[in-house]
Amino acid sequence: MNRILDSSGIADQVFGKRLAPVYLAMAIAALLSIGPKIAFAEPGVVSVCEPPVMSNARQTEVIKVLSLNISHGRNTALNQLFVGEDRVYQNLDKIALLLNRVNPDVVALQEADAASRWSGNFDHVNYVSQQSDLPCRVHGLHSQTWISNYGTALLSRDRPTESTSVKFSPSWPSKQKGFVTATFEWPVGRQRISITVVSVHFDFLRARVRDQQVNELVEHLARVEGSLVLMGDLNSQWGDDKSHVRTLADKLELHAFSPEDEALGSYKSRSGKRFDWILISHDLEFRDYRTLPDVVADHFAVYAEIAYRKRQE
Repeated sequence: MNRILDSSGIADQVFGKRLAPVYLAMAIAALLSIGPKIAFAEPGVVSVCEPPVMSNARQTEVIKVLSLNISHGRNTALNQLFVGEDRVYQNLDKIALLLNRVNPDVVALQEADAASRWSGNFDHVNYVSQQSDLPCRVHGLHSQTWISNYGTALLSRDRPTESTSVKFSPSWPSKQKGFVTATFEWPVGRQRISITVVSVHFDFLRARVRDQQVNELVEHLARVEGSLVLMGDLNSQWGDDKSHVRTLADKLELHAFSPEDEALGSYKSRSGKRFDWILISHDLEFRDYRTLPDVVADHFAVYAEIAYRKRQE
């Protein structure tokens, strides 16, 4: 460990002084993640609703959704290893305050920890759920080691009719990623619309890994019937030469809100890279779409209000 910490001069030469701390933190985390796996009774997924739960029969013209990479509760700190438990609680309280103000129906989270030694050793998803009056949660633990247990999650007011968690193929040295889904019955006029919501996180390091993850996600979601809302940190921009978000939208027949709008950046700066997306099927339409200004992580939250196009009069 000391050899890694003492090698900052070498890292400065290789990566430059601005990037060296980031790669050093990644190296420390990677080494610490080598250890015995933790045994879970379930295959890395929690799906539960705590009372009180809203009725699935409530009528809503729009569904309000929000996506946020919560950065393991570290806010904008370099790495969660350097953030104390009290600070993690405070950071998650800021996220809960945001959710209470915006009042979404469904929230997609990424880099969402269960009890993990590197981030305070308590369940972040359960805590945010309790603090933000979103009683139902689906939490997929896609990366499980002795120091970290995390993945993607969905929080909701209504009880889903079904839910799934899927791990992508391993992508060492990157942490393993994946996605969770939850399906709801949405009363629209005299109809009941089946709508499946997805929270996904793609690899940040290599395009070829994202290629594989797109294929695995499409293979699974192609079987979904009804409307689809896909949210998450895709580590891809619409205008990239080989855009994974554009490929995903094409293959699943989804559409984005103003996909080339540079004012909807979500990573580090709202005028920066647009890595966080909400994509919806063509039977749905956006009534509102915003990147929220609250600094609660190193990503900004993306918020949308979605309506069904084929409402029965």
